[in-house]
Amino acid sequence: MISGLQMISKCGYSQRNIAISALPLSTGIGFTQISENFAVFPQIIRNVFAENCVAVVFLAAILLNLILPKNTEAVPENGE
Repeated sequence: MISGLQMISKCGYSQRNIAISALPLSTGIGFTQISENFAVFPQIIRNVFAENCVAVVFLAAILLNLILPKNTEAVPENGE
């Protein structure tokens, strides 16, 4: 955890970086708390995602990194 915080501090504490680190972490913890919802999936999916929050966190962080815009500056509505 400390290494992760050091990596984030080197990149800067922007809203984007905080969202990419906080949302996957909370999602991963949540997924492990509701592991019975994965009962309909094959055993391999249950083993990877329901019992291991690291896989969920990894997948969510990668997706957020690809989806969230890199430039988060506000664009004025009047086009200035």
